[in-house]
Amino acid sequence: MAAVARVDDELRVEAVRMHATLDAFRARARYGRALAGPQVGVMKRVVVMNLAAAPPVGIGAGPFTLVNPEFLWMSDEWIEVWDDCLSVPDIVARVRRRSSVTVRFRDLEWRECVWERVPPDVAELLQHEVDHLDGILMTARACGADAVRPISERDALVGNSRRRRD
Repeated sequence: MAAVARVDDELRVEAVRMHATLDAFRARARYGRALAGPQVGVMKRVVVMNLAAAPPVGIGAGPFTLVNPEFLWMSDEWIEVWDDCLSVPDIVARVRRRSSVTVRFRDLEWRECVWERVPPDVAELLQHEVDHLDGILMTARACGADAVRPISERDALVGNSRRRRD
């Protein structure tokens, strides 16, 4: 998928709709921290996030948009996490992710932003969403025996492994 060349009115409207979709899913499912453009037919390198009351340093609480996110650094350390996804809302999957990343992106004002060495719960989320931008679902990264489980086990598996942000 090609990078966004500039923020225009169309992208701003798409971002508002993406945030509304994320909010609606979150209200219904009681989870959901981010959404990538391709998940809702926006074929652009755009991710919307809402990390509630505990966002990374430099980002205020509430919704925000990442345009053209790219990893500048990924830790050598790996973690296994239980991942959930609104694209496949009936399952959770155990996946391996880098424990920390540094990501560069543009905001909707076209300012360059860099998050350095984000904590594991945000790092796994960013990797998950960039995977969507690259056409990869979490199920393709499932690892280990019994790595795909029903969503009914989400709270026990995912909820206990993440810091509370949603």
